[in-house]
Amino acid sequence: MTTARKKRVMLTPGEVVKELRQKKGWTQSILSEIVGIAVSNLSNIERNRSRLGEDRAILLAEALGVKPEFLLFPNGFERADLKPRIRRIRKKLSKMEGKTAA
Repeated sequence: MTTARKKRVMLTPGEVVKELRQKKGWTQSILSEIVGIAVSNLSNIERNRSRLGEDRAILLAEALGVKPEFLLFPNGFERADLKPRIRRIRKKLSKMEGKTAA
């Protein structure tokens, strides 16, 4: 018997902002007033039409009661597409450490 693998849901930063805002019962207008950004900017972030930059992530995270990393990296730091490159970097670092220890 084979077990079906559960597909991991990948969230965007905008989706996380929207979900947290809605959990607080806030409208976009309320959150934009608290943070000091235009409603249109917040709307674009939530709809993934605008990138959530570091500054906005810090301000929104403060208002929403989370750490900025939670908004910037909603799926964690694991990125399957970067794993081969990360392995190469680790291999190079290991070789460099071996040379400096000698």
